[in-house]
Amino acid sequence: MKKIPFILILLLSIQVLKGQETKKDHYSGGMLFYQPGYTFAQNEFQEIKGNSNAIGGILRFYFWDYFTCGIYGGSQTTFYTSSGSENSYMKLGYGGLFAGGSFKSGRWRFTASLFAGMGGIDNLHIEQQTGQILDRAYLFDYSVITFSPILSVDFALTSKISLTFQTICLTSRTQDKKLFYNPSVQLGVLFNR
Repeated sequence: MKKIPFILILLLSIQVLKGQETKKDHYSGGMLFYQPGYTFAQNEFQEIKGNSNAIGGILRFYFWDYFTCGIYGGSQTTFYTSSGSENSYMKLGYGGLFAGGSFKSGRWRFTASLFAGMGGIDNLHIEQQTGQILDRAYLFDYSVITFSPILSVDFALTSKISLTFQTICLTSRTQDKKLFYNPSVQLGVLFNR
């Protein structure tokens, strides 16, 4: 008879101790809201170099102790000066999958991964403009495959919210073999579970 209460207390104690264990992260995702970068590209008329700004998002799933994979995407725009206007721009929209390694130590998480996905480049190149009227302009539209390494450091503000700092270098190549590079820094907020 004395064994039954002992076994019940033992089982209850094990459940309480299991409930106090720190839960393993399953995923984190959120908005990358500040993304300054610099674009190196070219079109049929000139080389394009200039500051870019972007917005995007990421969703990471964590497996085992050190593996992560998920989805990642965004849109970045670079305005540049052409021979006839200051309103020319090049825009890259991209999205796809990534996989890599992740290590968590206390409130910090370090991640290194590789991204590959589809994208599109829109380039409005203005050669001549009078006021609001485009006298001579060219619109280039390319489908591209985009690659990038992703290096990130996350800091957990709480168990549910983290700040993230990422560095990337978006790389694409158009059908006519013109290259597009955009190294960027990304800051954002991630929600964890």
